[in-house]
Amino acid sequence: NLGEGASIVKNDGSQIPITSLAGAFDYLLASAQRGVYVQRYKGLGEMNPDQLWETTMNSETRRLLKVTISSFDTANKIFSDLMGDEVEPRRDFIEKHAAAVRNLDF
Repeated sequence: NLGEGASIVKNDGSQIPITSLAGAFDYLLASAQRGVYVQRYKGLGEMNPDQLWETTMNSETRRLLKVTISSFDTANKIFSDLMGDEVEPRRDFIEKHAAAVRNLDF
């Protein structure tokens, strides 16, 4: 608990009372996400042509990143665990690494 009188002061000077750090985080996250629309696609073929151009094909805004594999065996196992037909290895991987997740889409 943050104690009595803790609040978030908005740009207009008004205050939003908060009782916990988690409450402050929830309020700030919801505020930051206002007006933002997130779409997810399983593949490029699901996009409309305009969306494909904007996100992937436009050479003015796209970024190309070089990917290198230092250990083929490790990379192959992770790929197989996450993309394979067996659910159990994927579940084990997620459970093992869930606490270390950063930048998860909300």
